[in-house]
Amino acid sequence: MARETTRPVRRAPRIAVVGGGIAGLTAATLAAREVGAEASVDLFESVSEWGGRARTREDEGFHFNMGPHALYQDGPAEAVLAELGVAPEGSPPDISRGLAWCEGRAQVFPAGAASLISTTLLSAGEKLRLGRKLAGLSKLDAAPWDGRSLRDFLEATFPTKRLRCVFEAVVRLSTYAHAPEQLSAGTAIRQVQGALGGGVRYLDGGWQPMVDAIAAKAREAGANLHAGARARTLEPVGSDSGSGRPDSGWRVGFGEGRSEEFDAVVLAMGPSEINGLFGGSDPTFAEWAERSLPVRAACFEIGLSRLPDPRRPFALGIDEPTYLSVHSLSARGLAPEGGALIHAARYLAPDEKPERAELEEQLGRQLDALQPGWRDHVVTKKVLADLRVAHAVPTAAMGGLAGRPGVRVAHRPGLYVAGDWVGDTGWLVDASFASGREAARAVARDGVQGGSNGEVRGG
Repeated sequence: MARETTRPVRRAPRIAVVGGGIAGLTAATLAAREVGAEASVDLFESVSEWGGRARTREDEGFHFNMGPHALYQDGPAEAVLAELGVAPEGSPPDISRGLAWCEGRAQVFPAGAASLISTTLLSAGEKLRLGRKLAGLSKLDAAPWDGRSLRDFLEATFPTKRLRCVFEAVVRLSTYAHAPEQLSAGTAIRQVQGALGGGVRYLDGGWQPMVDAIAAKAREAGANLHAGARARTLEPVGSDSGSGRPDSGWRVGFGEGRSEEFDAVVLAMGPSEINGLFGGSDPTFAEWAERSLPVRAACFEIGLSRLPDPRRPFALGIDEPTYLSVHSLSARGLAPEGGALIHAARYLAPDEKPERAELEEQLGRQLDALQPGWRDHVVTKKVLADLRVAHAVPTAAMGGLAGRPGVRVAHRPGLYVAGDWVGDTGWLVDASFASGREAARAVARDGVQGGSNGEVRGG
């Protein structure tokens, strides 16, 4: 009789994606497609809804994004959406009739040749210089400016304070960042180039339809989606766990004694949240959290039963860091029939913490000029006094986008990161999509190996 032997059973590899925003949904969908039936992919989101800051809130028939959102056309996000098989519908805003808010009054915003000629915002010499600079901006090499601040670029490029203020306002519009001393000029230049090139779209119904469509693609690809599952701890599994280099993957703790083990983990969350998962014990993650300067904005969201003046859809602050736009004039399904949805915002400087009353007074005063009589038509309104738009400004000190962490965590095998602060491609949601895709590819390329979880006996 043959002697009985035993051999370990190799279970199918398990991949966890922690964080159900755009980066996490993208990573889970594409990872599930890449590994197919050879491995399982589980996506964990701490709250009951998917999308993170891309969620849309419905109130009295109005569909509000979490602050003003725009999708850059012809950018990384559009390319990844095409790969996902998701085609959100929407339309570009009309800024040809936009206004510039400066010195307490609304003036024509120089958005094109005609408005540049007609605006009283600039002198004749300033108009000529701005026109030439904008005409040549698409060919400007941004790379030499990656390690220099936006303030350096403004001082070197524009001779008058008014010109510097106008261009800085355009940078705020395209980056959401109000940190000229810290922001990499190279990053700012690329964002403005994208805005002036392909432009942006406001999405029909807000961003929620896009989020829901990606979540559906994730399920279709075979990913398991778990809402309301907050990851609280993360630790390596295996005999060498003291060094942080796992032999057998990673253990994700969900609290109350519940944990699960995975062969690879994609952390689609911010640097502070990652640092928290490790209890602040990892110097690299602690450094990421320490050096991250969040991009923040205060938002005033208004739903009107009627728009007083459809001819004034947009205004950008020049000497105040503000933004006003009637999104429902461009995107469908944002407001009830005959109504209007307005997003107003104040771009916040680092450490700035304005009071809610101050925000409502400032943005309401500008709305009085843009849409006289708007207060008589208010159906709903809300102030978001401190909204985190992105996790980390690409600073000049870090060399702009090139200084951001890559998706692989070099000192933690089997661990990957994704989000708007990861990778050298894109900014804002473009970076979330691009890093989510790259994290999925990295997991597949690295060849996740399954672990042993039992024995098979044979003769």
